[in-house]
Amino acid sequence: MPDKDRIYLFHIFRKDGTSLFLNPFGSPDKFVSGLERNEVEGRYGMEPRVEALTMFRNELYRQIEVGVKNWLSDARFVPKFLISAAVFVAVYFFMSFVARDPLPVIDEVAIGLAAAVVVFLLLGRRDMNSKAATKKRLDLRVIVDRITFRESAFVKQVEEALHRNETGSMEEVVKQIVEPARQELGPEVREEAAQFIRALESRFDFKKLQREERLLKRVMGRSPGELNKSFARLVESKKYDFPLYAVYKSFKKTVANQK
Repeated sequence: MPDKDRIYLFHIFRKDGTSLFLNPFGSPDKFVSGLERNEVEGRYGMEPRVEALTMFRNELYRQIEVGVKNWLSDARFVPKFLISAAVFVAVYFFMSFVARDPLPVIDEVAIGLAAAVVVFLLLGRRDMNSKAATKKRLDLRVIVDRITFRESAFVKQVEEALHRNETGSMEEVVKQIVEPARQELGPEVREEAAQFIRALESRFDFKKLQREERLLKRVMGRSPGELNKSFARLVESKKYDFPLYAVYKSFKKTVANQK
């Protein structure tokens, strides 16, 4: 059996002491398949608090629940649909020939659809309590419980860059976005860095910042080192996480140049 690929989860300590957890899976469905097919490890720079790890583990449990539910929905859709369709037909003919009413067809269709929907939902609830679902859920929880976090020199480097951006001037942050500087990364952490970039992209929709980035480039080009008031409000607002985006741009440039 071939060795499993190694997937990293990241804990990032922000300057204000809050924790940011990143994983490259994106959706609960990908998270479930990723746990089953890969070896998952955690990485941190500054050691995370126990309560932060507990909250993160609980979030992974919630993703397992959603992922298992989606897995069952896909696997059991056809049988549930056929059973529900049979219930609709049975109720329709029963109402048509046994319980006659002054509004033929309309009532029969409505009651038949309602019965089919109820049966479909009840079958889905039963599937979530089935042995197969329980076993899959427990197996995935065991995998999550076995995930260990280890200190990483790369994550420390990420945290240092992020903290500089969070405490630096607005002009410096914008300059890091417009003209990202390359980071020094050894060959032993290149895969870790590449997965960090993918984890950021799966967590944040950085495409929405591309328009703002183009505008910032034009402003910086007209008056280097200075920003007008509108862009000052934009960068200082909480709507966009520019310090983290600047870190992303810098490390993405480094990873891209090392391929």
